Amino acid sequence: MHSQLPLQLPKSGVTPALALARKALRIAKLLFTPIALVFLLYFVWESRESLCEVLARGNPWRLPIAVLLWSLMALLAPLFASVVFRAVGGRRFSYRQLATIHIANLPARYIPGGIWHTVGRAVAFSRLGIGKRDIAIFVLLENALAVGVAFALGGPLVALYRGLTGWGLAAALAGTSGILGLAILPWLLNYRLTTGRGSFHARDYLICTGIVAVSWCIGATAFVMFLTSFPDLAVHVSALEAGATYLFAWGMGFIAFFAPQGIGVFEVVAGDMISGTGSLKSAAALLAGFRLVILLSDALVWGAYQLGRMILRHRK
Repeated sequence: MHSQLPLQLPKSGVTPALALARKALRIAKLLFTPIALVFLLYFVWESRESLCEVLARGNPWRLPIAVLLWSLMALLAPLFASVVFRAVGGRRFSYRQLATIHIANLPARYIPGGIWHTVGRAVAFSRLGIGKRDIAIFVLLENALAVGVAFALGGPLVALYRGLTGWGLAAALAGTSGILGLAILPWLLNYRLTTGRGSFHARDYLICTGIVAVSWCIGATAFVMFLTSFPDLAVHVSALEAGATYLFAWGMGFIAFFAPQGIGVFEVVAGDMISGTGSLKSAAALLAGFRLVILLSDALVWGAYQLGRMILRHRK
């Protein structure tokens, strides 16, 4: 999953109220992750008997497919970076250069805080001679398009399946916000960020959006494969609705800035939406396992990269 942007409040002219808000936010972000993990572990423990039954009757052969599918997302990320840096600075980098930066920093995703993969790549981009402004535009685009496309794809579908009540209404609002955000973003890029440096052409913006959309379709498919690995889970949604639910729930976790990487928020939202008449605790506990799929995918890609480096060094 994409790293969240750190919330920045103005440093100059900070009022006591703002200073207090910043301190409260830092404390909330520090405390939320361990608290969320404790509750997820509690859900696992409380639902251990039903979870064991579900896992015992699962189809484990689908889990490796989910891992492989998610791994493809790491291969699309360098294409996105290539288009952005060519568009904003006219700089061309090889796919290998950008893939090396993305993959080499994958372990940083698991450092508490949720931003270190982004920070690690930003440092590496700077070493390539990319300016701070261009890196800032890249980070903004990566995060804004991630949440915007997730809501734009998932929100309308969830609303279509559920109607304009409850989660369906929330999804409709999120989908509308995502579509509006995607429409406004080019204006922001051209009139606020790239002023005096040419324009971010519509073609490049559409290519970036398309790459993110394809990436999210792959991620949603991986989630569906994970979910359908457990047929005994009381899920009464179609594969398309399950994929849309994943995108919407991920987006909800993303905008919950107090929850690094949406941990806890995603599981509860998605669990409540797919559990039907089943137990929310059981569903949320099981969905927490999808993070293991993501971890294994990142480990697979990073391990393959390290193995490739060893082979190349040996040949030399």
